[in-house]
Amino acid sequence: MRADTVSIKSRIKGPRTFRRTYLYLRRANKARVVLFVSLCFLLVVGIGLTGYMLVQDFVHAGRMFNGVTIDGKPVGGMTRAQARTWITQNVATPIEQPMVLTQEDNEFTLDLKSIDLRVDVDRMVETAYWKGQDQNIVMRLFRRFLSKPVHVNVPVMLTYDEKKVEAFVAGIAEDLDFGPRSVSIDVSGGVPVIRESRYGLEVKQKETAEAIEAAMPTNNRNLTVVTASLKPDITEADLGYIIVIKQAEHTLYLYRGEVLDSKYAVAVGSPQYPTPNGKFYIRKKQKDPTWYPPKSDWAKDKQTIPPGPGNPLGPYWMELGDGLGIHSTPDEKSLGFSVSHGCIRLSEWSAMMIFDKVNEGTPVFIMP
Repeated sequence: MRADTVSIKSRIKGPRTFRRTYLYLRRANKARVVLFVSLCFLLVVGIGLTGYMLVQDFVHAGRMFNGVTIDGKPVGGMTRAQARTWITQNVATPIEQPMVLTQEDNEFTLDLKSIDLRVDVDRMVETAYWKGQDQNIVMRLFRRFLSKPVHVNVPVMLTYDEKKVEAFVAGIAEDLDFGPRSVSIDVSGGVPVIRESRYGLEVKQKETAEAIEAAMPTNNRNLTVVTASLKPDITEADLGYIIVIKQAEHTLYLYRGEVLDSKYAVAVGSPQYPTPNGKFYIRKKQKDPTWYPPKSDWAKDKQTIPPGPGNPLGPYWMELGDGLGIHSTPDEKSLGFSVSHGCIRLSEWSAMMIFDKVNEGTPVFIMP
């Protein structure tokens, strides 16, 4: 009888507990009851939501985070293997195509294998993957739950041999470089024949190599060789008058380019003091010069003569160097003969006409 009583009390213990709880809540303050129930509800919802987000994070743990891109190509939601295949096809393969560099009609092809180019797809994929995974766990859970992307782009990662790029550009320079050529004058035929000037070309090797390196991570495979134009020292625009002196004819010819402007009778050096042949330039022009005795036996006892009457140079002097010059002379009877001490003599009028037209730098050709 006692054992049966104990068994019955055990069975009704549960209902009594719920009954007591019900009676407690019924007699409790209603605000407390609402607060208690709300807290319980929020606790249940929080636990459920956290569990859902953890499950969601676990399910997507092996995939790229939403919003991640590699070289601007979206890889969000992909596995690393899928991303590796996608990036190889859409990033690495186009980058590995040959580059073509042009300069006018010249074309140079750069096989990127020759410079040991390697696109590091694995490193890009791993970097992209961890850009999403390395967030604070709370932030990561909420981003996945709200489908909020991270907006991260991983740039192209590659390696190459810089020395081989420089060697390739140096080879282009070897093919293309040529120096400028100044205008030249040929008087071998007795009259001036002008050979045109030519601009030179120089490959800017540093800038060209930098252009190649900048284009390497992109799909741009057509480049222009960076060059500079080299100006000649003397161009046609620099040419003015040309003087040709033919000693055998005792004549000075003044040309404007290849066109004869005028000609004048001259006196040239005697057999004892001959006028040298060759190409000279007017180094200095001087009006009313002072005559200084040259370092020569015939002038060792001579004195300096100021401008004016008695000056053997007359009022016009055009120096050619080493004491040689073209000048006016008061002794016009000597014109047409080889009687000077090496200089070229002109009448005062002829010297004035030439003096007013030529400049310092005017070429002078003295021929036999």
